[in-house]
Order: sequence, then C-alpha cells, then structure tokens
Amino acid sequence: MCLKSFLMASMLLLSSCQPTVTLHPLQQTAAGYRLDDPAVAFTPFAGVQWKALLLAGDHSISAFDSATEALARLFQHHHIAVVQRFSSNRSKVSDQVRLATMAELRNAVPFMQVKPGEGCIVYATSHGTMDGLVLTQDRSSGNRLTPSSLESIVHAACGDAPTVMVLSGCYSGTYLRDQAIGPHVILMTASAAHRPSFGCRAGATYTYYDNCFLREFPKALTWQELHRAVSSCIEAAERPLRDPPSEPQAFFGRLMKDLPIPRS
Repeated sequence: MCLKSFLMASMLLLSSCQPTVTLHPLQQTAAGYRLDDPAVAFTPFAGVQWKALLLAGDHSISAFDSATEALARLFQHHHIAVVQRFSSNRSKVSDQVRLATMAELRNAVPFMQVKPGEGCIVYATSHGTMDGLVLTQDRSSGNRLTPSSLESIVHAACGDAPTVMVLSGCYSGTYLRDQAIGPHVILMTASAAHRPSFGCRAGATYTYYDNCFLREFPKALTWQELHRAVSSCIEAAERPLRDPPSEPQAFFGRLMKDLPIPRS
C-alpha cells in the first residue's frame, strides 16, 4: 500500500471510531456556537461552585431512585453540593428527600438560590412522554414536569448563573427549545423529542442513559466530552436492540465552551 493510501485508510479508521454525536439545531443559534469554532472564548465559569437538584419522577420501578441516589454520592465526591433530592416513592421522603411534585420543587427554590461564583445543576430522570417527564405523585400538574414548568423553576432558582440541565427519559428532547437555552446554559437529553430511550424495565438498576452518565462522568474532563462519551456508550448499549436509536441531544451555550467537570 502506498503512503497516501495508508494515510487515507488510517484517517477513515480513526473517524469510524468516533462516537456519533447529534447536535441540536439550536446549537447554531446566537446563544450557541459551532463546537469547532476557535473564535469562541473558553468559559469564564471554570472555577464556579456547583449546587444540584436531583429528581426521580416515577416510582413504578426502582431505577430512577437508584440513579439519583448514585448521582448524589458521585456529585458529593466531585464537590458538587446536592441541595435537594426528590422522589416519587413516598417511603423515601425525608428532610433530605422531598416528594417529586411541582409544589415541592418551588419550595426548594430559596435553598438553590445561587450567589456570585456559583452554578446550578438540575438532573431529572423518569419515564417520559412528548409532554415532559412523568411525576407520578403530582396529579395537580397532570403528572408531568412540562418544559415550561421546568423553565420557570430553573429561572427562579438559577437566574443567569451558569446552568446545566440533564433530562433523562423518553422523548426528553422536547425540553430543547428556545425558551430553555441561553449562552450560560448546557442542556443534555437522553433522547430526541420523537424518540424513546431504553432501559426502563423492572429489575434494571439504571436506565441506559443514567448508567452511561454515571459511568462516564468520573472520566470526562468537560461537559462536551461527557456528552460525546455518553452518546458513544448509549450507541453501544442500543445496538443489540435493533430499534430506532434514542439519539441523545445536547445544547452548549457560548459561555460554556469546554466547561470543566469538577474533579474529585
């Protein structure tokens, strides 16, 4: 093989090993940026202290609570303060774990209020519909955490502070919309708005997305790198299913370029 052919073959081989990453169309809006654009400055939020809310919205299987419990331990190890957890399993409710309802989420806003030098992380996992993630214990909300409801909570709690939202569930790409994004926002979803995600079966420890997030978070250096790694992990997990892929989505605001993940 000549040198030119060898180099071309090597480049093709390397490119085939890269994870498939779906960039949402909103990434190209004024609030986002082309991820390979060298003109965009690195994030000014590298040194912020993070506060987190963790929500398990459905108690029909244990996987959602298992994920938030594991995330609480993982985040603590990475110096992220978990301000409040929410569960739909009434037996788990305590001073540290509140019932997963819109009323309780609103009650948590004063505790989440960020100061200069702080940032917000919101991670919610549940069964999902095209209207939003399920809240099985909240009939007054129609048993849904709708995109507009989440936006109101995040805006009240976080304002213009750097904010990371992770929505894990079927059709969770529905949360990716103009009202939710901004230059200070990262938003990651387990699936596209028209796709289910997988692993919500009885007996499962975690859903596919939650499992991949928990596995890759300690290894990733930035949130962009984490999204790539989780996407690759999901692609491998879903390959044997022979179903349409879930297509995890993400948006990265201009002020969040290469935002580092806090190290343990």
